[in-house]
Amino acid sequence: MMRSAANRLFCLIFLLMVVPVAACGTPVIRSLSTAEPGAGEVFTVSLAVEGMTLGGVVETLPDGYTFAGTDHPGDRVLVRGQRVAFAVTNETSITYSVQAPASGSGDITGTWEDFIAESHGEIPPSRVAVDGIDVPDDPSPTNARAGSPCTLLVAVAGLLVAYWGGRR
Repeated sequence: MMRSAANRLFCLIFLLMVVPVAACGTPVIRSLSTAEPGAGEVFTVSLAVEGMTLGGVVETLPDGYTFAGTDHPGDRVLVRGQRVAFAVTNETSITYSVQAPASGSGDITGTWEDFIAESHGEIPPSRVAVDGIDVPDDPSPTNARAGSPCTLLVAVAGLLVAYWGGRR
């Protein structure tokens, strides 16, 4: 009898922990100052981060679009080609700038990882097109990017360890 009650209590506690995480949905939402920048224009990307104590966000910019800066602390940002990784420590928002090319379109994509909640996911893509002219994506293998978001998330974890280790 006692074992059955303990099992029910364990299941109840487990459900109380899992259901809120599942109900929350994506803890990172992206918004753009414009989805149709002019040629060479710098526009703003804002990430609303919800309930993430310690984690990381990796954004991938379309070919030709260039990371142009952020007000996020420099020791918690890593840029590798078209990918930008942000270490997250209790932030509720991250804002960064992107410079559009002379022409072209594509999706800004992203992934997030919450190290405390041990959860991860994708940020829905945001389409951008210079002057509103949408060019179909090139399906050829030459358009594929090397590396994976997981590699940058590991780098973000390293940045966080270095950041927290230096604060002691």
